[in-house]
Amino acid sequence: MTRTYKEVINEMNRAYNEFYILLFQELKDEFGLTGQQESMLFHINLNENTTANHIATTFNVSKSAVSQVLSKLEKQKMISKQVNPNNKREYFLTLGPNGSKYIERLSELDDVLIEKYFSKIDINALEQMTETLTRINKVILEEKQKDLNCNE
Repeated sequence: MTRTYKEVINEMNRAYNEFYILLFQELKDEFGLTGQQESMLFHINLNENTTANHIATTFNVSKSAVSQVLSKLEKQKMISKQVNPNNKREYFLTLGPNGSKYIERLSELDDVLIEKYFSKIDINALEQMTETLTRINKVILEEKQKDLNCNE
């Protein structure tokens, strides 16, 4: 029996949510981050010299909402701000001391996960899963860009 896209996507979402809960709840509790704070912290870590405006655009949320989240992260020393030398009204966002600790703990957790769980899965299956997720992300980004171009 052939399954529909809806059935496969629902199962994929369920599996991802279960995966996330099983692996990352402990780390989230340790640092007390919300999902949105965590997502923005990941974004800042992966995107050098990102700005609040860039985050608002990427996450499709208001600048006010981003500002509130960033303010909390800054108070927790998860991020720090540096003035953009080319635009004094704009700040570049980087990891603060606690943000660096969080990312370091994630890296340590990755090592444990690899040893304990992922090493029990054939590496080719993990590579295929990564390639599929990368392709999905590419399609999503391309479609979003088309939508932006149509709205201009």
